[in-house]
Amino acid sequence: MKLTIAYLFSILYLSAGAPTYDERIIGGGIASPGQFPYIISLTENNRHFCSGFIYSEKWVVTTASCIVGKIASNLKVITGQLDFTTPDPHEEIHPVYRIVPFSEYDATNQLHDLALLQLTNNISYVTPDGVYFINYNEVDLTNPEAIIMGWGAYQEGGFESIRLRYATTAIQNEMDCGDYTGSDFLLATMICTNAATTTSATAGAPCQYDQGSPLVQYINSKPTVVGVMSKNRGCSVDQSSVYTRLSVYYSWFLKTAGQQELDNTTVTTPEPGITNTNPVTTAESVVTTVTEPAVTTAETEPAVTTGTEPDVTTAGTEQDSI
Repeated sequence: MKLTIAYLFSILYLSAGAPTYDERIIGGGIASPGQFPYIISLTENNRHFCSGFIYSEKWVVTTASCIVGKIASNLKVITGQLDFTTPDPHEEIHPVYRIVPFSEYDATNQLHDLALLQLTNNISYVTPDGVYFINYNEVDLTNPEAIIMGWGAYQEGGFESIRLRYATTAIQNEMDCGDYTGSDFLLATMICTNAATTTSATAGAPCQYDQGSPLVQYINSKPTVVGVMSKNRGCSVDQSSVYTRLSVYYSWFLKTAGQQELDNTTVTTPEPGITNTNPVTTAESVVTTVTEPAVTTAETEPAVTTGTEPDVTTAGTEQDSI
């Protein structure tokens, strides 16, 4: 089941099939231009079905569950997009050249639910608030609130949204994640969120079409992605959601897509609802945790807790079987 942000998105489809945007919002907010320059829409035959984020000019990150059974030539990555109905100023369409799922992805419990997409042409960065990559790192448990964003349905079983939306959720540091227990949730490689524990006015939860969406924390006022949306059971705001924990896959990212650049730009878009009075650079944004896996930085490889690193999948334009 593809997953998106519930209580955030609202679409009504006419009998003829044409979408109409409904301004009634339950939780969350409408994204403004440049607020999330790293988010991408993944489309198949020109229709959105998953999201992801910009890793570099040539690579984007999403989930393996999004691309299982897909053919690269049918996929496109859209950058700089806010609204599906009108072209956005910095919008670009990038055909997918190669699909690289993590080779030990387990579809049964969505363990190692991670994939990289190589593009046929480079993404054009527009800074500071147009289109840009985002660095990844380990979760900062000193401030468990995080932001999710995507183009999702208003309710379970609904259609994708026309407008990019965002919501606030909270990271849970427990051995179980709601109904997910045992092998369905492994804290070392997964992140649990639940919006019911946040008091934010923009609280929301993922649902259909949000799989692959980045989970972003503001670490020292710098947006940093810590996970990608993998699974949940239903769209209720009190349902827990599971994200793939990115920091433990440093070696795989490095082997497959190369060393990620360090974002040294100054923060220009503060966290929603927070006034940024002390902007910093990414070089200052290093997280230190005690109970979580080791920190990922551009120079330091974290301890991989998933056992022996598997060989990197080197699929061509069509995904290898997993």
